[in-house]
Amino acid sequence: MSARRSAMFLSAVALAAALAAPAAAPAQDEPETDAGAAEEATPAAAPAGARSATSAPPMAVPADFGGSLQVVRAPAGTAGAAASGGGPEIFPDARRVWMSVRDTDPVPIEAARRGGRWLCSGGGCAAQTGDPGQSPIGDQILRSIKLQTPTLPLPLTVWGRLSEDGQRLLDFDPVLLGRRSYRHVCAYRPVAPVDEAARSPAGAPGVPAASPRGNVDRVDACRDGRPEPPPPDAGELTLGMQWPRQSEMADFHYLAIVDSCGNARVQPFQRTFTVPVLEVASGGCGRPDGKVLRVFPGGGWLRVTAFNLHEPAAGNVVNATYRVTIPPLENLVESNPARLLFPDPLADDLKVDCGPTPVAPRADPGSAPPPGSARPPGPMGPAAAPGGPAAAPPGASAPPRAAAGQPRGGPGTRPAGARQGPPAAASTAAQGGLPPQAGLPPPRRAPDADPSRPGPQPLAHGAVVISPAPLRLGNCRIRLTGQTKHRLVAPLALHVSLTRTDQLRGGAPIELLQDGTWIVTPSSAEFPLPPLAEDFDGDARLRLAVHSDPLSPQGKVVLLSDAGRVASSLRSTDPGDPERARRLVGSVAIHSVPLCGEDNFETLEAAGSCFRAYLTVPAMLATLQITRAPWVEKPLVTRSVLSAVGVALAIDRYDPVERRAFPVAAQLGGFVQTLGEGRVGLLGYVGVAPTVPILGSGGNTTSFGFLAGIGLEYITNEAGPDEGLKPAAFLSAVVQVGQAAPQISTSRSASFGTYAGD
Repeated sequence: MSARRSAMFLSAVALAAALAAPAAAPAQDEPETDAGAAEEATPAAAPAGARSATSAPPMAVPADFGGSLQVVRAPAGTAGAAASGGGPEIFPDARRVWMSVRDTDPVPIEAARRGGRWLCSGGGCAAQTGDPGQSPIGDQILRSIKLQTPTLPLPLTVWGRLSEDGQRLLDFDPVLLGRRSYRHVCAYRPVAPVDEAARSPAGAPGVPAASPRGNVDRVDACRDGRPEPPPPDAGELTLGMQWPRQSEMADFHYLAIVDSCGNARVQPFQRTFTVPVLEVASGGCGRPDGKVLRVFPGGGWLRVTAFNLHEPAAGNVVNATYRVTIPPLENLVESNPARLLFPDPLADDLKVDCGPTPVAPRADPGSAPPPGSARPPGPMGPAAAPGGPAAAPPGASAPPRAAAGQPRGGPGTRPAGARQGPPAAASTAAQGGLPPQAGLPPPRRAPDADPSRPGPQPLAHGAVVISPAPLRLGNCRIRLTGQTKHRLVAPLALHVSLTRTDQLRGGAPIELLQDGTWIVTPSSAEFPLPPLAEDFDGDARLRLAVHSDPLSPQGKVVLLSDAGRVASSLRSTDPGDPERARRLVGSVAIHSVPLCGEDNFETLEAAGSCFRAYLTVPAMLATLQITRAPWVEKPLVTRSVLSAVGVALAIDRYDPVERRAFPVAAQLGGFVQTLGEGRVGLLGYVGVAPTVPILGSGGNTTSFGFLAGIGLEYITNEAGPDEGLKPAAFLSAVVQVGQAAPQISTSRSASFGTYAGD
């Protein structure tokens, strides 16, 4: 029995040894580490918000990093980092670029960048370099380029639509738009050597001072400042990207996007993500600041790196970098290049004016920028880069290269093919803050307009009043004003219509303009209205409207509000009907009246109190007249029918909008009376009479009513001696016909004309 038990025990021991042998074999391949090394390899406590340092879970489908620029791998089985030992950087050139961190804790990332503990800080990680050139897999990361402004309800795609041959096209060039300010963004400086960091001064507000490499005792979180309110035309370019599908199964935690100018943006890893960028319209990169990534009109590239800090992503992969080509944001090759985007005119930018043309162009109130403000963006001149240094105070010395004009991206060398701005002297003179150059005559200035007189009125969908004379003579014009007009370096097509709305032809308003095409350029921003003769009289209602014309072959600029709905038509071989693509930009209703108004437009409120003076011919139907000398003559009352005809200057108050006059008018005139018995009287009087019209309306004053007045009358007598000059008073029933109109308004000025109505 005991022998049987001994045999069973030996068999069990042998089976256990056989089962344990396969598991022990791989353990012999692991590197031998002593206790101290194992303790140093233990990862440090993860900061708040960071993932725990555990090994990556097994993947059903292995990640493929083909086409990458660089892949950093850790030794197999590495789960933590030792003390700083000079391992690879967390992403390429991390110690030579400015870095901003968004939507995640920046402290562990900045600490690792300075040389603190992370997965590869203790050494052992190896960087495998791939193809350094352009990679189709990397280029496919960029999916779209969109533009967003405060006035756009949805982002506008400016690049990313596919052509018939499968190539992505540039739909719009955004260079003429404003640039959003990124000065509030806080960024970390590059990690400097110990001796350089000791000599470097403290950083600017919102920017930490330079830190020596390896100094990780204290890392302050970088806090953003208060953002500036963006103007309506401030555009923000956004790159839409998608991580390669063959490596999307890797469990990365962070993304670092680095431009070619030394700026980096770090954000949490997402397989589909967006990145804001700034287009540098002229000049080079300028001084890097890490606040925003730079792209160029001529194209460029970015490096997109997905990385981890405390655990590998897939197997032993720590980070992977792809090179992404950024397409040109301008098209100088095709015969039909992408059209330029332009901000919509403001309500006061389009104005109609009938006053005298100034001798020299005068700065409009909204045309010049306020003192101390930055120059408007666009290729018209260089400007400071968002996030760059603030303007120097008066008296401060200019930095190097400032005299030659600082480009949009900051000081630097202008690359070949970049857009050329105007000379520095011209750009400073355009701002109005510097005197003209020596040897040049000062520019002529137009005389200041009289504020008491009517002036230009905006096409803000309101109503104005004017006399018909300037419209008949062709003295009226539409002007495009405002600061943004100076950026217009390509023709902008608009369409002008002037219709008469109080009369119809074929059931539709009468169009008074045969050709309303208006091509706007910075040197020609006026549209003259032709003299109106046909289908126009002195009492008319007109509607002046300006429409955008985005599909016009003569225009190369598209307004922002039109871009989204005409993008497909601009790229189509059949662009469609240009008239249907037009959009109303500004309009005004014009009340043209013969007896009220000035030589320029005025608002209805200003024209509501209007006095008119006109000539009328009263004919007395019956007269009840008090005798000329009641203390001498009898009877005191005499009556006569159709005994007098006269002429008088009548003054009344007229509403040009309602076409209605005050029912009583004052008159200054005279009569020739037949008094009977061979007597004829010449009566001069001052009186009052009604103005209720019985024929016509508006300027027609033919009326019937009573006329009462007092005055002096000289009586001659064919049968005896003249009776001489005597006082008189009368009350007559009269009919008043016609007018020939001088006109006077409450603005204490007068103009004269003749009514030429039906």
